[in-house]
Parts: sequence; structure tokens; C-alpha cells
Amino acid sequence: MNAALGDLRGLRWSTKFVSLYESFLVAKWLERHERYPGPPSVEDANQAVAELFVFDPSHANGRLSAFRYDWKLVDASGRKTVWNNTTRSPTVATSIFVDGDIRYGLRPDATIVMRQHLQHLELPSAQALACLVLRDHDFPPTAHWDDALDLLRDSLGLDEVDLSRITAQRELSPRLLLSGTEWSIAGLPESLAPPSLVAVAALSATGESEDDIIVNSRTARMLRTAVMNFASVLLVGPPGTGKGRLVRWLAEEVRINPVSFGFAEGTDPNPMWRTPDESWSAFEMIGGLAPRDGELAWSNGLLLNSLAEQRWLVLDETNRADMDKIMGPLLTWLAEQEVEIGRTAAHGGHPIVLGWSRESANAAIDPSGVGEPTTFVAGTNWRLLGTYNPQDAQRVFRFGQALSRRFTTVPVPALSPGEFESLLVSRFPGLGDDAKASIIGLYSAHHVSAETVLGPAVFLRMGSYLRNADPTQSTEELIAEAYVLSLGKYISSFDDSDFDDLGRRVLDEEAVLSKAQWDWVEEQREILG
Repeated sequence: MNAALGDLRGLRWSTKFVSLYESFLVAKWLERHERYPGPPSVEDANQAVAELFVFDPSHANGRLSAFRYDWKLVDASGRKTVWNNTTRSPTVATSIFVDGDIRYGLRPDATIVMRQHLQHLELPSAQALACLVLRDHDFPPTAHWDDALDLLRDSLGLDEVDLSRITAQRELSPRLLLSGTEWSIAGLPESLAPPSLVAVAALSATGESEDDIIVNSRTARMLRTAVMNFASVLLVGPPGTGKGRLVRWLAEEVRINPVSFGFAEGTDPNPMWRTPDESWSAFEMIGGLAPRDGELAWSNGLLLNSLAEQRWLVLDETNRADMDKIMGPLLTWLAEQEVEIGRTAAHGGHPIVLGWSRESANAAIDPSGVGEPTTFVAGTNWRLLGTYNPQDAQRVFRFGQALSRRFTTVPVPALSPGEFESLLVSRFPGLGDDAKASIIGLYSAHHVSAETVLGPAVFLRMGSYLRNADPTQSTEELIAEAYVLSLGKYISSFDDSDFDDLGRRVLDEEAVLSKAQWDWVEEQREILG
């Protein structure tokens, strides 16, 4: 079963083809199990989807989207992913049903139509499909793959030709069908299992409570562990993934329970937040000579002030400035060595020294007796945190290898479309199914490519716009407006080729935006650009 799911994970179909295949399996399942005298109902679709695709009913995201490998919400999944797509306007999924409606049954040539639609795609292995459909069947110990494929055809009412049209003949394993250990969802490797998500509550920069965000529990664990063990930590991920909010959440977690992070009792990060920009030099970060009482004297920068004030230093959107130049004098110090960074006066004076301490607190020391600290040491409780947007690396500044090595880097990926669906539904429970499906479809189209991927926060703005929009207006027009208002500044910065590829994916998602509305989006992009 694990091999089957690994095989299915290689399929990254667009929504319309996923819907086509899932609708076919649901219709066959209903036919063979004689669930209904007469046309099926939405309840029948929910039940069939649950039996075919829900692996863990106790998990909110326990429903497998097998053909674009993702885990989706269990609740009413049949209605949202099959019924709505096969009882309304014409779609690829409706093409295999009599009169374009699942309630009238499958066309006799349904597998031929499917093959025409899927001919350019990699198909699922017949063995993988057998594992998916028959995972609860009690096979005898001596069963072989041929037995499973015979039972698969019988379970779906397919002959060999029909099955060959919609599957590939890849073998998962030459071994016997059954292993010595009973398979269970709990035994899935983390890379294949339903996501474990964490709701992160944080305070805004002004101290106000913000809406929770959802992050993968593994990301949260990596961030906690990195901050526990390393002085300099960089969060790297696309816009909208909540990197800044994660830093605020983490700082609050440390303040509430510092001992759980290995910090001294009473530790309060009280972060000093700054967003660098292209005007910055080493002076803003470290310090330097500045006029004072008619003379040039040393003036502390952010780093020294944060050490002296026992505060963490957070550099948000670090690549808005040339950090290689700004932090060049700190490379030796970031490698946990003592370094001289300047002198108290233009001519002569006393050295300004940066160092490290094994004590928990920072120290600002005046060993030279000049009346001001000239030695600054970072204690074990001090942290330098940064956020970095790799999408902007080509347009703003990059970190060089020497500087990058001084930071422990924590990737903060965008949620999968299924995970984003969970967040969207929880945040906007009253939003209509069509609006939710459109936002998720746009999110999915962006998520496919590293050049266009954006985090959930950007798309959640669309929900806010649609929630308060005029209900008498065209839903599709409102979706396009919400998209431009929420993502316009991002799509205007995409390369033309990346934007064109994105457009093809958006139109391929089906029922998200029409060609006319996407053309309108493109016109607005040109204005914003």
C-alpha cells in the first residue's frame, strides 16, 4: 500500500482531470454496490467518496486526493469534489455521463472518452489503483497481484480493455501481494501521511491579537528546535507563508515558558524589529563614527543596542538590503569568534569589541573606563532572527554563501492546496462553495511552480473581499477582482513567461476563471506593472 501511494504521488494532475477520474470511480462504485434505486443523490456521492478515498475519518484532512497527491477535508468531500462538478455546468468530468450529469449514469464509452482526455498524462498503475480501491478487502495469505486485479475489475464493473484504457501497467513489486505486516494509516511515512498541522496564534507588531495561521507541524518543530540550539536563524519561504508571524509566535512562546526552550527563567525576547532597505550600510547594523559635540565618536548600531538592552534582534525581509555588505564585518563574529568592529574615536581611541559569553545574559562592558561600553558579548539567550523571500532574490539582493553559512536556515513552505482548504474553510465558513473552490483553484495553480508559489495569507485576502462583496454581482467577476486586489502586486512582478504559464494552469483548473476574466486580469497586471 505504501508503494501504491508512492506511485500515485508521482501524478500531479490538474483539478479537472482529478475530478474526471474520481467521478468515474464514484459512479462505478455506486453502480456495483447498488446504492440507489434510481438516480444517485449527493448523500450517495459523499458515501462513495468516503469509502474510496477517506483513509482516516478521525483526521480533518484524512481524505486522499490520489491523482494530485494531497490530503483534503473529509467533511462533505463527495459534494464538493464530485457532485458539484458533475451536476452543474459542463466540465471535463461531465463528459463521461449521459446528458452530462452523474444522475443519468455513465456513457457506454466512458473509458474511451477518459482516455482521450488523459492521453497526455501519466496514468496510475493498475496495481496502485487496486491497492486504493481494495485496501479494506481481506485477501487470503496466498493472494497474488492477478487476484487483486481480477477483483478490481469486478469491483468497478470493468473488463480488461476498459481497465487498460485508464491505467498503466507499472509493477509496484514483484513480490507477493501481502506483506507480513498489516498495513495501517498510522504506519505511513510522514512524506505520504495526512498532514499534521499546528494553529499558530500570534500578536501583531502593535500587540493586537491576530487571526491564527496554520503551519505544518514539522515546520513549527524545526523552528522551535533551531531557536533552541542556534544563535542566528533565518526563515526562508515565499510571501504569505507567515514567516514574520511565526517569529512573533515563537518569541511569545519563549516569553511564556523560556525553560522549555533551554533559556533561563525570566527570559523575555522583547524583539527589536527592523526591516532593512537598500539605503542601509554597516553603520545602521553595527555602528560607526558620527559627529558628537564637534568630534567624531562611536555610535552604536542596532546589533549593539539589542545586546545592551537584552533584546533579540529581528530583521524582517532581510533581502531588501545588501546584507553581504552590511554584515561583512560580522562574519567572523557570527562564527562565534571575538572581533574588533571599530574604535571609539577617529584617531586613536579604544577598540569596540564583539564577543560571546557562556552566561545566559548579554553584557555591555566598559573595560577601558571611557564611560561607555566598548565590549559587547552575546549571551546564550540572545538570538538574531531574519526572514527571507527567495522569490525576490532575483529582483532585490541575495545572501552570499559566506553569510548564508552563518545562519541556520528553516524552510517555511507554502501549505499544500488541501492544507490551504482547511484554513480557508475555518476562516470563512459562510463563504459559498463556488467561491471557495475558485480561491482553492487559484491557489493550486500558483502552487505548482516555484516561480509563482505564494503563501496562504495572500489568498485569504480574497475571502475577505468576497465575504463583503455585493451578492448581486457576477461571482466570476468578483473572484477576478478579489484576485487582482489581493495578488496584483505579485503577478505584476512575474516574468511574462511565468505569468503565461500561470494563466494556462488557471484556465486548466476549470470553473475558476473564464478566458474573458483572465484576459481582464492580464490587463490589470499591465497597469500595475
